[in-house]
Amino acid sequence: MRIISIINQKGGCGKTTVAINLAAAFRELGLKTLLIDLDPQAHATLGLGIAPEGSETTMYDLLKDPRVGVSDALRMVEENLYLIPSSPVLSAIEQELSGKANRERRLLSKLARIPADFSYVIIDSPPSIGLLTFNALMASGEVIIPVDPSCFSIHGLEKLRETLELLERETRHTIAVHVLLNNIERRTAFSRSIIDEVERNHGGVLLKTYICHSVRYKEASYRGAPIFRLKHVEQFQEDFLTLAREIEQNPPTSLAIESIDDWMVRLHGPRRVPEGILFVLNAPNAQNVYLTGEFTNWSREGIRMEKDETTGFWKAVLHLEPGEYEYRFILDGVWIKDPNNSDSVLNEFGQENSLLIV
Repeated sequence: MRIISIINQKGGCGKTTVAINLAAAFRELGLKTLLIDLDPQAHATLGLGIAPEGSETTMYDLLKDPRVGVSDALRMVEENLYLIPSSPVLSAIEQELSGKANRERRLLSKLARIPADFSYVIIDSPPSIGLLTFNALMASGEVIIPVDPSCFSIHGLEKLRETLELLERETRHTIAVHVLLNNIERRTAFSRSIIDEVERNHGGVLLKTYICHSVRYKEASYRGAPIFRLKHVEQFQEDFLTLAREIEQNPPTSLAIESIDDWMVRLHGPRRVPEGILFVLNAPNAQNVYLTGEFTNWSREGIRMEKDETTGFWKAVLHLEPGEYEYRFILDGVWIKDPNNSDSVLNEFGQENSLLIV
């Protein structure tokens, strides 16, 4: 599964249009795709014909409530195309999560337990750099930056790439960058000059496909449908199909995961593997680590975890029936919550237990 964020700090560059129609293009290619609307304006939700106020569970609930999982928020748009809708109340999430541990990894934690049959997750990010965008970036292995033909967009591209480089240095989270020329009018000299400038300065990450200008995209959004539901727009449909094929045929090398340890570093918290649910704790200097929780009736003996001497990771795999489980690690006799799981609940003693939803 590849997770791709569509990001740009500049409004009006066609970010949401790209998110909706790229997700729909993957669907047209037979690839099961989830579109996440992470923008409080909820334009991707509206653009697929869904009223934000009519959605019982939205991105706000998913990020705020540890007991809400991805499957609770999914809305089926059509076969192989799903949406997690947004709503204006999402704009309050930054204040509500202020001071919470791992708040920038909430989306990452949720997507770690997404159904395995999705091929792509496309995230429509808000047009700003804040908590919601950082959640999108920490959850993604790739980003697409749409650039429209304007000097402001070119300047914003430079600043955004600097931000991504800073994020990678600070978090050691590598993100493959793709630049997409969008809303291009082939016949104008100005558009050609913009294309030349982007090729000179960003050629190494520039996608070969570019999206042509057309008022039909606005018409599709007004109708609450992707471009593939309109008639007599084959050229514009083909633009997005070509883009989807280019992305599908060129996976970034940074996503070549060689072991489950690499997955755990990226995804955080317990994760389903073929043998069951894998718990991991990075504690290379510990002498003993045990796993305990509701599945052991909070036994002090718990379940002994095995140490990988090469990586310093302690691991245990359990077979758990679907449900909710509170748990903790016992690290050399000290009870701790899972530092890599952002989902937690208060116990009767006012302390945090990590929460796993299977």
